[in-house]
Amino acid sequence: MVLEREIVEGIRSAFAPNIRKFVETLVVEGKFGICKGEVRVLDPKTGCLSIADDPKCDRFRLVIPYAGDSITWEVIFDCTHPSNPPDFIFGVDDEGFYPNIEDIQSLVMWNPQDSRGLIYVIQELLQHYRQFQISLLEGTRLQFEYSHLIEHTQSKADDIELVVFRNEGRIGPVNILIKLDLDLSKIPPILTKDFVGSNSSVLLVSYVSADGYRVSPQLFLSPAVELALGGSSHLRIPSFPSGETLFDYVPNVYQLLKNKVKHVIDGFEKREEYVAAFLAHYGRSILEYDKESFSMMSFLFEWNDFYFIFRTELPLYFPQEQPTFFLQSIYHESKGRPYTEVFKDYPYSPRWSGNEMAERARLFILDKIGTFQKSSVLA
Repeated sequence: MVLEREIVEGIRSAFAPNIRKFVETLVVEGKFGICKGEVRVLDPKTGCLSIADDPKCDRFRLVIPYAGDSITWEVIFDCTHPSNPPDFIFGVDDEGFYPNIEDIQSLVMWNPQDSRGLIYVIQELLQHYRQFQISLLEGTRLQFEYSHLIEHTQSKADDIELVVFRNEGRIGPVNILIKLDLDLSKIPPILTKDFVGSNSSVLLVSYVSADGYRVSPQLFLSPAVELALGGSSHLRIPSFPSGETLFDYVPNVYQLLKNKVKHVIDGFEKREEYVAAFLAHYGRSILEYDKESFSMMSFLFEWNDFYFIFRTELPLYFPQEQPTFFLQSIYHESKGRPYTEVFKDYPYSPRWSGNEMAERARLFILDKIGTFQKSSVLA
């Protein structure tokens, strides 16, 4: 918020009074593309010859996030005729992009009283820009793969951005950015409470050329989604196999993410069942447990007058991943800390019920506690 206020103050101090409302609204409210990225306003200048002290800037460079990269256009108002719609100079890499002004309704019907007018124009221009980029693939393998992706998978044209880079008449590299519309509504809010931002998942597929070979995929998740799915270590997507098509690869990644979401939801329910079973069996010995995300429990147990703490930590993808057990002495220390042994590999099946897991944990403790007691004394 502080940075946003600084940007707005900079706009107010630089731009002509009748122009600044369009620029200010653009910066504050303008979120473009499938990632809803923020724009940047650079190099404000003036076309006026007045030497008055009032701010007169009426043109600037606009950087718009697009297809995993960015495009830069110059926006030109006329501070001497502020009711006129803006002109645009497109980037040096956009040769051939000359949209028909008559097709840009927000320009044809420009309303100088509407502060969101510039946002509407850019939204329309980006729609035309996307169609222009698609046209550059005409006759290539990627044109076929893109069309097939739209026609035969869940991906929609509005959820895809692509940009074709051109160099000395050659087509490529090509970036294709695809929104993966994940349903996170059933994930318990406690798992995403630390992030209040948007839930976005996008796949960037980069090709060296339009022939569809030498492909590099990357998955980008918003912090809330990444946290809900257990962090980046749990989200490795497969490489793009040689000969694979875009319309085969994208549904596979989408299904992988959907499976991750389902495992998180199922894991939460299974952890709750696991904790409930342990409390039913050993509730009188409970020291503490996580009653929100059901990720841990600890108990104070006694064996032959030897008291010890048993703790279990449950992973996000429980029961596919087994819990970690801890045995901790209340009498002995090791390097200034309570003597503790950790167990990550023991007899376990994700198909066991919560009650059976509780009973198996009891048998595990009885099997290990004698050796643990002797080790703790020698620590």
